[in-house]
Amino acid sequence: MLRYHNKPPRRPKPRAKAVHGAKPRWRVDGSYTTLIGLLIVLAALRVTVAFALPGGGPAVGDRVQFDAASIAPNLIVTAREVADPFARPGNSCTLDVSAMSYPGGALSVMAVRSDGVLLSWAGGATSAKADCQSGNQPILVSADDYESLLKAEFPKH
Repeated sequence: MLRYHNKPPRRPKPRAKAVHGAKPRWRVDGSYTTLIGLLIVLAALRVTVAFALPGGGPAVGDRVQFDAASIAPNLIVTAREVADPFARPGNSCTLDVSAMSYPGGALSVMAVRSDGVLLSWAGGATSAKADCQSGNQPILVSADDYESLLKAEFPKH
């Protein structure tokens, strides 16, 4: 006798075929694309700002050292004595590089102001005529004169 079942016959499940040598593909959806784009824009902005801003300006704590072996002579810079970093410029004096380099010494940046750079001199006389060390006060020079003092410290050979 024949028997009939109410259930349809089972079909075998299809097997996943493995493809040899196929590598998985990286899928990047919208949020990752936005994040990567933002990181690229920020990196480009940082590089642009780094090239746009001058990095060689004077900063508090910078030193310009003078000694007889490495100084190019014949540079005279006009400076003014200042009582403190917030005071108005006082008496005029001169910084003669050849006179400053004989005993040696160093100029240290104390402050950077809108009208120049405030320096402190540690060494001998700054000039034979108008010495800036009358009261051991800070010295104010213009930013351009400070750059010329930096160039005097490292002359071209």
